[in-house]
Amino acid sequence: MMKYFILEQYNLILIRYGEVWLKSQKVKIRMLKYLMANIKNMLTQKGIPFHKYQLSKDSSRIFFFFDNKLLSSALEVIQKAFGVHSYSPALRTSSRIENIIERTIEVANEVLSKNDTFALRVKRSGNHEFSSLDVARIVGKEIIDHFVEFNLKVNLSDPQKKIFIEIRDDFSYIFTDIYETKWGGLPIEPQKNIGVMDVGRLEDLIAGFLLMRRGSKIYPILFDMHEDDKMFKIWLVNWMKILDYVPYNGFKILRIRFTKIFDEILSNLKEKEYTCALCRLLRYHVISQIAQSNEFKGINSVRAITDGLSFNNSTICNDNVDLQSISLNYLFSNYPMFTPLASFSDREISSIKNKISEKIVNFDYCKYKPQNQKFDMEKIKDIYHKFRIEAFSKELASLIEEINLN
Repeated sequence: MMKYFILEQYNLILIRYGEVWLKSQKVKIRMLKYLMANIKNMLTQKGIPFHKYQLSKDSSRIFFFFDNKLLSSALEVIQKAFGVHSYSPALRTSSRIENIIERTIEVANEVLSKNDTFALRVKRSGNHEFSSLDVARIVGKEIIDHFVEFNLKVNLSDPQKKIFIEIRDDFSYIFTDIYETKWGGLPIEPQKNIGVMDVGRLEDLIAGFLLMRRGSKIYPILFDMHEDDKMFKIWLVNWMKILDYVPYNGFKILRIRFTKIFDEILSNLKEKEYTCALCRLLRYHVISQIAQSNEFKGINSVRAITDGLSFNNSTICNDNVDLQSISLNYLFSNYPMFTPLASFSDREISSIKNKISEKIVNFDYCKYKPQNQKFDMEKIKDIYHKFRIEAFSKELASLIEEINLN
């Protein structure tokens, strides 16, 4: 948990967004509505009450108001909301210069020490009788005069202490720290639905997480390749680490007992070198069937699928077979396949995992571990049709367990 500097005068969190600002006005306002709703939902899920929230008149800042004692907990939640670029615990006063002086001196009294150098960073939006430079000059002089015994000096290039003042129309916001989030990204929107095909490798989970970062609502579909309850609990705990980033209730995953069907198929498969390709094609087919049914609420709204294919040969799955198998996805569905980790190195993927949570655990996810795998498009099609996969996949649908992680 990050340690925050919070003054007893603070009663709100000032929130900045980054990438959203680059969108057209219509798209930006839509995304900001989702961002505020997502933060509200995440706070409610954690049981953190707030007094109100609002958007500044120029739409450049979001404000959430809290009791002072709840600010630290609220900051931990807000820093995990996709779409937030940075945030600051702050206090609010009017935009009258005398009020700005009074409240800034209160803050200065808490942060400045003898012989400090300091700087005021002032921003202004709206119509006022003064400029940002006027405020910095007037308030800076008042601070020096008020703390004459401190022997303070202004240093604009490299100060020991900074005090920020943002004047926005009728109100001013005063704070000392700007905290950047790990992820930035875009706010999750409910109409951007992605299915996550997960066989247990961490890359699959991370691929789903990165699409959340791009504003997608994800539906994990877990293909259990082991039927080992101990391993499955590790799997669930890994996905539980994602919950802190989810701004909606009812975050569900589907567990498919894949071995119940795949074992039967493999017992009759002579060409063992096509095991991995056959596995992936069967998974495509099953996901397509689930997404087109009405049995599992939400899954039928997905419009694309993702998994953790990455070209670094760091997993049990064969990179080349995985890549070529994607070319046959069209046989089963119209859903595009996203592979956000394709260009990431093993070190980069490990870094992302640790940023999400250092408690995410790797495990031996596949009991088959086939060696010397091949891919031949026509051969795979022949094998697939010979085994009447349609019949197997229908049986597999009855082996699905829906789990609500919330």
